[in-house]
Amino acid sequence: MATTPRDLPAPELQRLSTQQILSLSARDVRQLFDNGTLTIPGLLSRVLLQINNENEHGLQLRAILSLAPEPQLHARAQELDQELQSGRSRDCIATAPDFGMPTTAGSFALLNATKATKNAPVVERLLSAGVIIVGKSNLSELCAFKGDGLIDGFSPVGGQTKSPYVYGDIVLDEGDLSPTSPGGSSTGSAVSVSAGFALLGVGTENDGSIVQPASRQALYALKPTLGFVSAEGSWSISKSLDTPGAMARSVHDLAAATEALLNPAARAKLPTNGYQSFMSTSFKDMKLGVVNPAVWRFPPDLWVPSEEAKQQHDTAYSETWGKMRSLGAEVAYNISLPLAKELTAGEDYTPSIVNSYELEETANEFLRGYTETGSEVHDLAKAPDQSYLIKAVENRPSEDQYRNAFEHMRKIGRDEGLDKAFDEHNLDIVIAPMDSPICSLSMASGYPIANVPLGRYRLKGQLSRPFGLAALARQGAETTLFRFMSAYEANFPARVIPEQLLGASKN
Repeated sequence: MATTPRDLPAPELQRLSTQQILSLSARDVRQLFDNGTLTIPGLLSRVLLQINNENEHGLQLRAILSLAPEPQLHARAQELDQELQSGRSRDCIATAPDFGMPTTAGSFALLNATKATKNAPVVERLLSAGVIIVGKSNLSELCAFKGDGLIDGFSPVGGQTKSPYVYGDIVLDEGDLSPTSPGGSSTGSAVSVSAGFALLGVGTENDGSIVQPASRQALYALKPTLGFVSAEGSWSISKSLDTPGAMARSVHDLAAATEALLNPAARAKLPTNGYQSFMSTSFKDMKLGVVNPAVWRFPPDLWVPSEEAKQQHDTAYSETWGKMRSLGAEVAYNISLPLAKELTAGEDYTPSIVNSYELEETANEFLRGYTETGSEVHDLAKAPDQSYLIKAVENRPSEDQYRNAFEHMRKIGRDEGLDKAFDEHNLDIVIAPMDSPICSLSMASGYPIANVPLGRYRLKGQLSRPFGLAALARQGAETTLFRFMSAYEANFPARVIPEQLLGASKN
């Protein structure tokens, strides 16, 4: 009897090359499934091989905290493949936080804790969408809200996540977000997608934690409007600021992943075809507000870019919005927005007050999902400063301080910030450098922010990390962002893949 590709064991199937595992989108992979050149078990085997080659070995990216048990993974892959053969299919395959593995937030304090009693709602929605959850990704410990001196992408449990785009070690001589930093706090999710460990990634954002690392891995990413996606069951700092979101190699994949994450009420507002209904190849009649990159740069403690870096970034930035205008967009340049420092009231940075006040409730709610926590003593050198946690417990802001801070933050983010800009200039989208504090306005307002790949630095003659373009929309206007992102993807060069993983030269 003749055999079909699906009758063959996974190792005998057409092997995905490293180039393919780094560049294929979930949509591309689905086409391989449909034409019989790849099975879901075959894809899983190739992903696990890539993780084995580069997570603890090879470049030692340390993007994965823990893998799901392989028998469980292979059983899930076989189940989904049988569904596909029978004509029933689901939307996407992804990597995200998972069942069957410890949820530690990168902290030793939860390493040996009794496992959570149930999956988070976002996990259940992903599983229903046909997700194979391969592993849990590394992150900045406790979503970077622990203490001073924590490096983005470092956790005591997972070690230091590195970018496959960056040559050599992480050096922070130019600030905490120097070019070698992978960004955070959802570092491992972003690196996993760029390094071929996953087709999609999920993270949680308070202030840039999804879109910042995604920009440094040349990914498309979206932090949705606050309240569109449930953060229940995930470690978060603030109910008023934190929201899960997705990262992907293509806009189509990002749309599918975002739809899978949405609360039922948010999904019900979309047409049957979801965000795909809003995809476009044209910027015609799109109204864009563009900020001045000379005004919107990181503060000195985060990064002091060299003149070489400024020139490369600003040239790419200006050429990009200029091309959008030539393609039919209406552009308002040098629009005014409140800088992040205006979120300070008196001597207090208001988002910090909100985080410190709400942390007690969010942490306790998260920990109630465990029957006991770990109690082993670990190396203190691997557990850096925890002043943020101590301050939140011992010097928790009063309710009045909290309410005043929250009101000031929302006023700057909305009334005097994004709402004002959208209304004054009749805008659809605000564009800004991702290498800036623009994420703080998204945080302060609760409005959505997306990243699209913009360029890549070449510093001192050597290739360095990618950088991205931030796009912000009104509250609940993710449909507008997907229209913008799809037009961007259709008209600008494809995202770059990390040549180190192909054995290519850094020059």
